[in-house]
Amino acid sequence: MIHTTKGLLGILNNIPVTITNNTITKWSLEDASIIQAVNYSFKENLDNYDVKDKDGRLFITDLQNADLYCVESDLTIHKIVFEDRYEDRKVPNTYLFKNINSEEVIIHTRDGNGFYLLDLNGFKLAGYSSILVLKNIPTFRSIYSNLAYSNTLYTTNDNEMILCHHHNYETKNEISIYLSEEEKMITQFEAPEPIDRVNFYNNLTDKYNSGAYSNVKGCLLGDRVVLCYQHMLYVLDYDGNIIKTRPATENSRYWGVEKLNDNKVLLSELDPNDSEKMFVFDYNIN
Repeated sequence: MIHTTKGLLGILNNIPVTITNNTITKWSLEDASIIQAVNYSFKENLDNYDVKDKDGRLFITDLQNADLYCVESDLTIHKIVFEDRYEDRKVPNTYLFKNINSEEVIIHTRDGNGFYLLDLNGFKLAGYSSILVLKNIPTFRSIYSNLAYSNTLYTTNDNEMILCHHHNYETKNEISIYLSEEEKMITQFEAPEPIDRVNFYNNLTDKYNSGAYSNVKGCLLGDRVVLCYQHMLYVLDYDGNIIKTRPATENSRYWGVEKLNDNKVLLSELDPNDSEKMFVFDYNIN
């Protein structure tokens, strides 16, 4: 079990990664030793950041000012600049990523401001025509309209499947799985507990992201859905039946969850004796 400063949780090539204000660290789960650490200063409040792993890289999004960072497997960090965006543009949802080829990725803003093309050789970003997306990757273009009333909780590597907190005028606490290839929800069920549309970490909204947060995290492992509330972890089947639960430690709370492999998740839980530190450990869902 890893005991470290409170921060964000990620997975980089099946290796646990923690991100704090000043350091990105790769860990060994076997002996809780540090494999590698690099210094990098993020803004003071990490509550508004999102982390996504894709093709052996981590993409870190600042949801307040739309800054995007890419962390490679050797912990080299690139800050990606949106040179042609409006200065006051904010991103109310996490980005979605779709490969064109091994060197180019289309980024979907999900906020109506369009698409961008990321060159993974030079980490340069440029606007990309939505008409070209509609022509070449229509299923990726349709995500925006089909998930208009959803907050993204988890996506598989190339958005084949998307786990959502779906909310509309009729429901507030629905969990959905969207299958991109078929452009439809393949399952929808009532969440085991109510889901507020607030930041998971601090139960707040802000002027940039009001309503875009959900106070639950999740991931997909085979035919199982993992939902992590602040005080309870649920393992469910695709019909919403509860298979397993794990409560957080008394006087503590969960701080993050990521898929480690098809049988395990990586969990972070605050230290009940020191709220500025957290424990990171794997948990078998079977």
